[in-house]
Amino acid sequence: MEARRNGSTNIKVVALLFLVIFCSGTAWCAREEKINRVEVFVSAYCYRINRVRGPEILILKRASTRELAPSMWECGGGSVHENENFEDAARRQLLEEAGITATRWKVLECFEVEVRPGVIVPGIAFTCKANADSPVKIDPREHTEYRWATIKELDDMALVTQKMHQSIVKLLMIQDKLL
Repeated sequence: MEARRNGSTNIKVVALLFLVIFCSGTAWCAREEKINRVEVFVSAYCYRINRVRGPEILILKRASTRELAPSMWECGGGSVHENENFEDAARRQLLEEAGITATRWKVLECFEVEVRPGVIVPGIAFTCKANADSPVKIDPREHTEYRWATIKELDDMALVTQKMHQSIVKLLMIQDKLL
């Protein structure tokens, strides 16, 4: 329970940094004016260790009907709900989108998504570990297929951003060195 509490404290610190850095003071005005709508995204970089292929990352192909980055590959994620902390939101998103309950949740990095020209939403990416035999059950409204990809396979996939590609490669390289 203590480790969970410390992790939540770290997440709250990250949230405050987001408000200060990305909102540049506008969050305080919005609060005072009773406009309490700050959108934040979370992402779950879920990896597993395949004894033959080495570390793999779960990559989901966005449905062609999606408004943002249709038919592109990504790690699971989405918006944080009201009264939900960032880690719980990432856990929920991974479960809803891929049917996976993972362990070893850690903050990986902060990111930004331009949802419309000039409208940028901040985000927090988490890493988590799935069991080697975890079944994947994607939500067809959001994704059309999935893959457990190795570093080499990422090069042939149209990922949502180049930064995501770099972050995944870094994560998988670290896991490979730990083997």
